[in-house]
Amino acid sequence: MSLNVAKSSGNDYILTKELLVALLVLLFTVVLFVLWKKSRKTHRDVLLVGLCDSGKTALFSYLLYKKPVQSFTSQVENIGEFKNKKNLLRLVDIPGHERVFTKYWDAYKTSCKGVMFVVDSETVQTDICDVAELLYRILTDVTIQTNKTKIIILCNKQDKVLAKGSEVIKTLLEKELDTLRLTKSNQLESIDGKKNKTLLGKKKKHFEFSHCQMAVEFAEVISSSQDVVVEPIKGWLEGIQ
Repeated sequence: MSLNVAKSSGNDYILTKELLVALLVLLFTVVLFVLWKKSRKTHRDVLLVGLCDSGKTALFSYLLYKKPVQSFTSQVENIGEFKNKKNLLRLVDIPGHERVFTKYWDAYKTSCKGVMFVVDSETVQTDICDVAELLYRILTDVTIQTNKTKIIILCNKQDKVLAKGSEVIKTLLEKELDTLRLTKSNQLESIDGKKNKTLLGKKKKHFEFSHCQMAVEFAEVISSSQDVVVEPIKGWLEGIQ
C-alpha cells in the first residue's frame, strides 16, 4: 500500500513539474510576443533630413496635407501620420540647423524605419561639402547601419532652371563622400592612433552607393506650389513595412 502511495506521489510531482515548465514556457512566449508587437508599433518613424532650405517642410506638408505651408527655419520637429497600404507611419521633419539637428536625430533614429534625405538640386554643387558631411553622418551612424535602415535621397526643386538631375547629384555625392571618408579616417587615426571602425563603402575601392550596407535610392521631386511631384516618395513609402 505504501509503495503505491509513494509511486502516486512521485507521479504527481513529475506532472506538477511538467505543468510548471509548460506554464513558464507559455508565459515567456506571451512576453516575447507582447514585446515584439510593441517594437513593431514604436519602430515606425520615417525621418526627413537635409540642410536648411532644402524643401523638407514643403514636402512634409504635401505628403500629409496635400497643400503648401509657409516654410521657415524651424527649431523643432514637425510630426504627422502617413498611412500606406500596410501600416501607419509617423513622418518626422527634423530641423536642418546644425545647432538642433543632433538633438532630434538622436531622439528618433532608434525608432527609424526609413530616412528621406532632401537635397536642393539647384544649389547642391555649391553646397556639396555641407550636403556630403550631413549624409556621411547618417550613412555611418551605427544604429542606421545595424538596422539596415532604408534611405532615399530626394533631389528636390527639379523645376528650377539650374537644377541638377539625380544621376549628376549621385555622381557628385559619391565623389565627395569618397574624399570625405578618407579625411575622416585620417583625422580619427591621428587623434587616438586607431583606425575608423565605421566603414563606409568597400575598402580600397572608390565609394559607390551600391556598396552601402543599407538600401540607398534616388528620386527626383518638386516641392513648389506650382508643379508638385511627390509620387516617387509615396511609392517608396509603400515599401516601408
